[in-house]
Formats: sequence, structure tokens, C-alpha cells
Amino acid sequence: MHSEIVAVSAQTADVALIDNDPSRLNPAEVYLASLGNSLSRRSMVTSLNRAAKVISPEVSGVESWRAVPWNRLTAASVRAIMAKLTGSPATRNKDLACLKGVARSAWELRQCGTEELLRIKSIKGDIGSRELAGRFVPAGEVSALLTACSQDKSAAGARDAAMLAIAFTTGARRAEIASMRLESLERVEDEGRYEIRIVGKRNSERRIFITGNTARALADWLAIRVFAPGCNSGPLFCVVRKGGAVMPEYGLSTTAVHKLLLKRCREAGVSNVRWHDARRSTASNLLDAGADLSVVAGILGHKSVTTSARYDRRGERAKVKASELLSVPYYGRL
Repeated sequence: MHSEIVAVSAQTADVALIDNDPSRLNPAEVYLASLGNSLSRRSMVTSLNRAAKVISPEVSGVESWRAVPWNRLTAASVRAIMAKLTGSPATRNKDLACLKGVARSAWELRQCGTEELLRIKSIKGDIGSRELAGRFVPAGEVSALLTACSQDKSAAGARDAAMLAIAFTTGARRAEIASMRLESLERVEDEGRYEIRIVGKRNSERRIFITGNTARALADWLAIRVFAPGCNSGPLFCVVRKGGAVMPEYGLSTTAVHKLLLKRCREAGVSNVRWHDARRSTASNLLDAGADLSVVAGILGHKSVTTSARYDRRGERAKVKASELLSVPYYGRL
């Protein structure tokens, strides 16, 4: 395989996406550009880098995918790559979908024949499964996280409380929260709630509704966020300096959002909570409260109710309760 697909200069891939000669374009770059949003692109760059590491073990870095001549992909090389890629079925299937997407871009650029593309598309993914990832976050732990934010009297405390409250009541993804814009936020005065338009995976736009105590937490942050004159646009959740200065023009990266959750978990004495666990908890709580699965899918931004069903952690809680019904006559070490 290595003789068939070898590393090349990164300059080969650094070609403008509009070119009179399609044969000069990098199909991987064209494929990434075709994806709906930055979240999808980051995910597929990870898959490209995983494949690049298999093809050329000596390459490394976030741009290592650029060092591969993707226009030379064949069905045989895709099968060889997949044979060496490790991970869960879901991860491997995403990697395979990425390679197929690159092959299709190569075909559109007339760098790959139709028969070769059909052979690549015929490669089957994994049919296995893994235990559901993540966990349900109980109300006590959510309360501890929000209390930790409330005890922080700086602007960052108000900001983080609003972000966490939105995550646990709307199921918004970490990247979606980081990309929320102030100008997309609307306040429904007579109902005391907010609505905001966000763009999620696959460039799908949806509206989320912020109500109750979550709306109160957001209002507390907005009182700080829009205090400065002219701050009626920009990122909804922005950078707060260590000294407490609010920087409304600077948004938060997904890495910064990840780190602030780790910080609040330490302060609250809560462990093993990730942003996506808030999404899983939202789904479980909505279903527990009697919400229809199709409505939950709409709130989470899922195209299929089957996807939403995988976020339901009520079955796990039932298993734990059932296991607690059984005991053994153990009295400790004698």
C-alpha cells in the first residue's frame, strides 16, 4: 500500500479551489470545502489524519493529511487503510465515509475513473457496536456545577452559568454554544424567554428556546455582556480576562469551552462530565418528562429519531436500579 500511496510535498495540496485544471486540485481539500460547517470539517480532518498516519507513519501534525496524494486512492488502497485503522465501529465507519467522500471529489475532478469510484463505494463498513458512550448527569451534579459558577462573582461565573444551563436544557452542542451570536438572539418579552438561531452539523439551522431559570441565567450574563455601548452584535459568549474584563469582540474556541467545563467540574467536585453528556441528559430528561421522541429529535437537531434514541440514558438508570435489588451475604474481611 505504501508504494501505491506515498507522501508528497504539502505544496501539492495547497491549490486554490477554483482552477482551470482540475487535475491540479487536491480532492481532500475540495471534499472538506464541500462540508456544511467547521464542525464537520474538523471531524473529517481527524479522519484524514488517521488515514494519513496509516499511509505514511512518519507524518504527523494537524496538517499531515495534506502530505498524501489523495488523487491516487483506489479500492485496494482504501481496503488496506481500513484494515489498519483501529477504533470503534462508529469511528471506523466515519473514516470510511471520509475516504469515500474524497474519492467522489477525485471523480468529480476527473482524477478517478467511474469504475474505481464504484468499487470504493461498494466497500462495506462495520456492523458491530459498542456500549453507549457518555453518561447521564443527575440533577444534583448539575446543581453543583451551577452553584460553582454562582460562587464566582466575576463575569466568567455568570457566563459559564448561562452556557451550562443552556447545554443542560437545550442539548446544544459545545461548538454550537461557542458559535452563538448575539444578533441571532431574540427575547420574547411577554413570555420571559429567549429564542436563538444556531447552525449545527451538516449546515442545518434550527431555533432553540431558552426558558425558565435558564433564561434567568442568560439574562444575568447579558446584563454584563451588553453593558458596554455598541455591544449589540458579536459572539454571545465571549472571552473574559483573568482580571474580569469582558472582551465582547472575541469569541470562545471549542478548546476554551472544554477547559471551562473542566474548571467548573473541579470546583464543584464533579468528575467525568463532558459537554456531550449535557446533550445526553437533555434527551433523557425530556423523554422522562413525556416529550415525544420526534420533538426531542427536533430540539437536538437530529434528522432521524433513531439517532435521538441513542441519547436516551433512561435504560441505564433502570439497569442500575434493578442491579441494586440483588445482594450477597458479604460481611467484610474476618
